Amino acid sequence: MPISDDKTAREAKLAEALRTNLRKRKAAARADPGGIDPAVAAAETAPRPYHAVRRLLGVAHRDGRRADLVLELSTPFAVPGGEGWAVAVRLVGGDGAFDGEHGKAAFGRDGLAATRAAIELAQVALDLASTAYDLRWPDDERPYDLSAPI
Repeated sequence: MPISDDKTAREAKLAEALRTNLRKRKAAARADPGGIDPAVAAAETAPRPYHAVRRLLGVAHRDGRRADLVLELSTPFAVPGGEGWAVAVRLVGGDGAFDGEHGKAAFGRDGLAATRAAIELAQVALDLASTAYDLRWPDDERPYDLSAPI
């Protein structure tokens, strides 16, 4: 079901999606008091290349500028110097928190749990990108439904 063109309804749905996904987000991406972000530090050790899992078109809310957005995931990898596994998430072209050289990692007790956490983290990345861009499918420019599960 596409998001309504009504700006108020669209903003309400976006706000609810952000609240829901931020609550569900179990991948700790908080810096410790020393300023080290464990999600970024783990992502720096992710195996390359990342795999493009979703391509979207972003139309900037401010000026209508168009950007190609590519959501990428790494393969699961053992957390270096720690317990468990991780999967790195990156949103290339979004100019946001996930558009770095490495992105951020989601953690789990094994590769499958880390992949599930990475999918939730990917939804957060798309939710955050939607605050700056109107997200659309690139082939026919239909609106991307943020409320639908990935």
